[in-house]
Amino acid sequence: MTSPTPDPRPAAPDLERLLAPLRGLDLTSADGRCGIKSLLAEIERLSPGAILQQAAGIQLRRLGCVTLADHRDRA
Repeated sequence: MTSPTPDPRPAAPDLERLLAPLRGLDLTSADGRCGIKSLLAEIERLSPGAILQQAAGIQLRRLGCVTLADHRDRA
């Protein structure tokens, strides 16, 4: 018997903790753009392909396509 797949969505306290550094970034400034580039580079280093995978899902949803993740979110 296989164990259920864990929910990839963070719990509310975890989500708040993850979003806190982003709230201080001003993406209209050079420092803010440098900061977001650093964060994205670290995510890519830790999990190669994760950013592109998320970006692809966003693009598919914008085009009206339903993704596997969308099905999981509705369950």
